[in-house]
Amino acid sequence: MAMLEVNDIHTYYGNIQALKGVSLTVEQGEIVTLIGSNGAGKTTLL
Repeated sequence: MAMLEVNDIHTYYGNIQALKGVSLTVEQGEIVTLIGSNGAGKTTLL
């Protein structure tokens, strides 16, 4: 069973699409790192 699961996330900031169809599954005991520039959608994804 996943501890965190998001599917097909789409997010816009005005005309800019920050997330396009992003899916993520994190299982218990896994360590995950999100890397990206400022405004790339890391916090929005979580």
